[in-house]
Amino acid sequence: MTFELDFDKIKEQSMQFVDIAKKTALDLADKGKNQLDLINQQTQLSKAQRQLGALVYTLHKSGEENQPLVDKYIEHIASIEAAIEEIKGRMTADEAAQAEEAAAQATDMADTAEAADEAGESYEDEEEETQSHLTKVCPVCNAKVDVDALFCNHCGAQL
Repeated sequence: MTFELDFDKIKEQSMQFVDIAKKTALDLADKGKNQLDLINQQTQLSKAQRQLGALVYTLHKSGEENQPLVDKYIEHIASIEAAIEEIKGRMTADEAAQAEEAAAQATDMADTAEAADEAGESYEDEEEETQSHLTKVCPVCNAKVDVDALFCNHCGAQL
């Protein structure tokens, strides 16, 4: 009994397996990137919505109106929502549902941490050291604004 190897056939099959593995790896990487992008955009949306609410409440309490600033926040929120829809368009329904669930969990954790901060609690000792870094100065009017604000709540400049 003789045993012959067809090296060309083995090489061809090996190349096919490599191509399949490469395509599978790229597909998985794309799915992961889409899910991460969606989670990031949903986190930004939640943050922008909270900031808009805080701005409207602050303006109302002070008896002021600043519709251009409110409009800027609304436009920013609309652009985030458009980005979310674009990302969802690249995903299957199951992938989008998984990413939305993960984003909801991330948002819940962020809200819990924010509520604890407002109540004076701290998850890490380092947070107490960074309390002085929670504000920044607007480059246009020099007003103090929250470090994560998108626009100055005094002059409306984009930060």
